[in-house]
Amino acid sequence: MATTKKTTAKPASKPATKTTTKGTPKKSGKKASLSVKTTATIYEPVSHHIYYDGNSYRVRAVRDGVKFSQCFSSKKKAFEFRRSVLSA
Repeated sequence: MATTKKTTAKPASKPATKTTTKGTPKKSGKKASLSVKTTATIYEPVSHHIYYDGNSYRVRAVRDGVKFSQCFSSKKKAFEFRRSVLSA
């Protein structure tokens, strides 16, 4: 008896998951494969220097050769931080 597998759509608020399979060279006629599951966070641009990953807002900016990168729970706080970093 064959079983069927139902696929469900993932919610859009979670980061995408990418599965990669990495094979190793054959040893004595057997091929071993290693399955590694990694999560790749996808950042969508909101504005200049501000990105959204589904849960938080990340601000990334460079001023005078110094890199600033910080996450915020609200868009308002992210814009305030970006303004303070770039205005000085």
